[in-house]
Amino acid sequence: MQEAFQIAAKGNRQLQIKWLESEKAGVAVKEAKSFLLPTISANGDYSLYGERPVIYLRNESSSPKLNAVKFGGRLAFDGSIVGSYSLLNPVAKSNIRMAGINEQISKQEINNTEENLALNIAQLYFTVLMNKEQQKVLEQSLLRNQRALKDSRSLFLQGKSLKTDTLSNYISVQNLHAAISALKNNMGVLSVQLNQLMGLEDSVQLEFTDSITLTEQTFKVTGVGLSVAMDNRKDLRIQSLRIEHSNELMVNAKAGFKPQLFAIAQYQVQNQSDNLKFGNYSFPRTSFAGVRLTVPIYYGNRLKYKSMQSKLNIKQNEIALADLKKSIQTELVSLNANLIEAYDQWNILQQSVEAAQINYTMMNDRYCNGLGNRLELTDAELALTKAKLDQLQAAFSIRLIELQLKRAMGILQLN
Repeated sequence: MQEAFQIAAKGNRQLQIKWLESEKAGVAVKEAKSFLLPTISANGDYSLYGERPVIYLRNESSSPKLNAVKFGGRLAFDGSIVGSYSLLNPVAKSNIRMAGINEQISKQEINNTEENLALNIAQLYFTVLMNKEQQKVLEQSLLRNQRALKDSRSLFLQGKSLKTDTLSNYISVQNLHAAISALKNNMGVLSVQLNQLMGLEDSVQLEFTDSITLTEQTFKVTGVGLSVAMDNRKDLRIQSLRIEHSNELMVNAKAGFKPQLFAIAQYQVQNQSDNLKFGNYSFPRTSFAGVRLTVPIYYGNRLKYKSMQSKLNIKQNEIALADLKKSIQTELVSLNANLIEAYDQWNILQQSVEAAQINYTMMNDRYCNGLGNRLELTDAELALTKAKLDQLQAAFSIRLIELQLKRAMGILQLN
C-alpha cells in the first residue's frame, strides 16, 4: 500500500491541481511585493489641433481691452518618462501579508488533499484485499461442496441417497461459483478506481501483496488523540489561517484610508509646430523630482462599513473554528468506541472460527466413519464458511476504523 501512496503522490491529478494552486499563491506573494518596487513608464502623444488654444491676457482696467490671444502650433508632440517609488504605502504591505496567508492556506490544502487521497486509496485497497480473502474462503468452501456433490452423486447412483441431496449440493456449488465471479468483477472495478486515483492508465494491472487479516491489535487506542488532532489536523490550521486572513482584511481596509507617500520624478520633451518637418523640430526639455503625499479626508463612511464587514467575517470564522474543534472531539470519541468494539467483535469471531473448524473436523470424521450424515457435515461446512467470512468482515471494519481514526487525528500520511 505504501507503494500505491508513493505513486499517487506523483500521479494524482487532483493533487497536481492543488500544487499548481500553491504555485500560483507563491507568485501572488511576489506580485504583492512588487508594489513596493519603483515603477517607470514612458508616455508620448502627438495631437492635431483644429483650433489653436487661447490664452486670456486682458486687463479689465485698460482701455481699449485686448482680445484673447491664440498660441502654439497646430501639431503638438509630448513625450515623458515618469518614475515613482513608494515611501509609505500601508495598503501594499497589508496585501503582502494577505498573500502570504493565502500561500500558507494553499499549502495546508495540499496536505489536506493528500490525507483525503490516502484515505480513499487505503479504503479501496483494503476492500480489494477483503475481496481476495473472501474469494479464498469461498474457494475453500467450493472444494468442500464439490466433494460433497461428488459423494451425493455416488450415493444416489448406489441408491443410498435422495436426488434432492444431489440437487441441494449442486445448487450450493453454483451459488459459490456466482459469488466468486461477483467478487472477481468487483475487484476489477476497484482496481480501475485505484488506477484513476494513482494517475495510472486503466490497462495497468495492479498486484496486491498485503493482507487484511489480523493477528493482534495493531492500533493502540489512547486518550491523547484529541491533543494530537489539535496539533496535526490540517483543517484546523486552515480555519485558524482564515481567521488571520479576516483580521488582515480589516487592517487592509483601514490602510486604504491612511496617508500614502511617493517619491516621483519626470523627464519631459515637447514641441509644437505647423508642419510635419520633424528634422526642423526643436525639443525643449523639462524635468523635476519630488514627493507626493495623499491624505484621505472623507470617503462617505466606507471605512466604517468595511470594518463592520470584517468584524462579522472574523466572528463567523471563530464560530466555525469552535464548531470544528467540537466536531473533531465528537468524531474521536465515536471512532475510539467503534474501534474498541470492533476489536472485541474480532476476538469473539476468532474464537468462533476456531470452534467452527473443530466442529467441521469432527463432523467430517464422523461422516467418513459412517457415524454421521451428510446434512450434519453440510451444516458444519456452512457454519465454518460463515465464521470465516464474519471474521474477515470484522478485520475489514477494524482496518477502516483505524484509517478513519488516523485521519481524524491528522496523522495519516500519503508519503
